[in-house]
Amino acid sequence: MKEKQPVMQLRRVKKYFHIRRRLRLRALNDINFVLYEGEKFGVVGESGCGKSTLGRVMLQLYPPSGGDCLYYGRSLIELCPAYLKREIKGLLALQRTAKVYNDRLLAAAKGPPEIYERARKLNHRALREGSKTVGSLILSENLPEIQRLFLRACQAVRRAHKLFSAAARLEARAEKREKAGRDLPGFPRQKAEVFRASARQYAEEAEALREKAFSFRGKNINPALSPRALDPEYQAKLDANYETGISLSKLTGWEMRSLRSEMQMVFQDPSASLDPRQSVGKAIEEPFKIHARLSPEERKKKVMALLDRVGLQEEHYYYFPNALSGGQKQRVCIARAIATNTRLVVLDESLSALDVSVQAQILQLLDELSGDGRTYLFITHDLGVAKYFCDRIMVMYLGCECELADARTLFEKPLHPYTRSLLAAVPRPVVRDVDYEVSVLEGEVPNALYPPAGCPFHTRCDRSFEICKREKPELREWQSGHFVACHLYGPPEANSPLAEKTET
Repeated sequence: MKEKQPVMQLRRVKKYFHIRRRLRLRALNDINFVLYEGEKFGVVGESGCGKSTLGRVMLQLYPPSGGDCLYYGRSLIELCPAYLKREIKGLLALQRTAKVYNDRLLAAAKGPPEIYERARKLNHRALREGSKTVGSLILSENLPEIQRLFLRACQAVRRAHKLFSAAARLEARAEKREKAGRDLPGFPRQKAEVFRASARQYAEEAEALREKAFSFRGKNINPALSPRALDPEYQAKLDANYETGISLSKLTGWEMRSLRSEMQMVFQDPSASLDPRQSVGKAIEEPFKIHARLSPEERKKKVMALLDRVGLQEEHYYYFPNALSGGQKQRVCIARAIATNTRLVVLDESLSALDVSVQAQILQLLDELSGDGRTYLFITHDLGVAKYFCDRIMVMYLGCECELADARTLFEKPLHPYTRSLLAAVPRPVVRDVDYEVSVLEGEVPNALYPPAGCPFHTRCDRSFEICKREKPELREWQSGHFVACHLYGPPEANSPLAEKTET
């Protein structure tokens, strides 16, 4: 079975909106999960729980206030050499700091144990800070050598890009001459073949350079540079700290722009998402103008293919948004979002403004488009739609994760009291028996400016304890792939009142 490849990972992501001095709205608090390639990941919860904010933070439309959004779509060198260059430069300073800590550590070893322990923690913190982004490079004993090799790799990347561009231009000239040769009898075709041969040569040289440049990896270089390469513990430390993801919050505006073609968003109101003075064809052409170098004829050809793919007709190319229905407008927004082979699409309540019959058509369309390995973050209030469409579902409350599991498990065996209340509120044509106690959810969501202490749901929970008012529960894996943040499902210690409550 093929191992699932991650597309994006969120680690302790926070988002605070500053209202005024010493007052901030906590929209997201320590969100952690991994999105995998081809997955349909659902996010549900009441209004104001932070679902839409989460989607915007993932795409860096809102800068996060803390934590990391790691993207695994491309390698560090392939995407933005300047980003890794800055990281290596910072690591040189961190390594010098770590050396000072090491000297203190050696000196403290001869002194009291508490001084030694404090120096050891400082040294460990320096190593961990340096390994957050480029991993085991901080543990290398020859960072200047790695920096030199990296700059050579960057030069090879730039040379490869130039060769690829030259090959594309020669191929286009060869096609143009062949076309002219078909129109004019007796036209010599030798020059076209010469152009094709040159194009192939440039392409082969560029591919060789690209493979050589992308073979640069800190994990592969470190053992060759370190005299402790044969030490198994040292090698295990390298592998444990190595990180290949790109921290989106560390990218500059231009570097982030190069990733926009791979991450797009479909908003809730399709009418507000489209320019009323811009035709459908021009709206879908915008991504090609920004992220691809195509002629007007090539752009129009690709737009026509996209219109057919999302179930629209070619004549819709010339329509304006006011001539389309709500479902057709949303199809246009989806076509625009997937125009540049998008890997991650955030669907922010994209079905709430549509009729039920149209919702089914859009869901079927999205399911068909997911066959290209595309990943969806599906934000919705409709639990029935989430059950039908999503592979995994995360329940949010007041900016926090409550529960995370695959769709079938979440609906058959919900754990968190908030999840159970949400499922109990879903109207059903036939009342069915469930193997867990349900209660009607009462009260309002607390003010995010002044969130309650401890568990954010304890003010509306009928199963809360004293500990729920004091301590915020951590997200734990209660069963395989089933995570919950609730004190009812803490570590089942012997003679624990929480464990006894859980068993009953």
